[in-house]
Amino acid sequence: MSAAEVIEQIKALPTEEQKTVAEFIRNLPATEPVGEQSGVRYADPARAKAASQKIFAENEWLFRKLAE
Repeated sequence: MSAAEVIEQIKALPTEEQKTVAEFIRNLPATEPVGEQSGVRYADPARAKAASQKIFAENEWLFRKLAE
């Protein structure tokens, strides 16, 4: 059974059973955190660009060497 088929089966369940499935999934031990609980943060585009420009400026020699 594919993941899509499992999802369709879950969607077909009554609301209370869907809640039980959701709780079960939330409590599964994961190798990596998922979703909002993962602690993953994203930089806004302006900060990411500024950081990359700084890195390239400080390590220009290395990037030139890598480009050879």
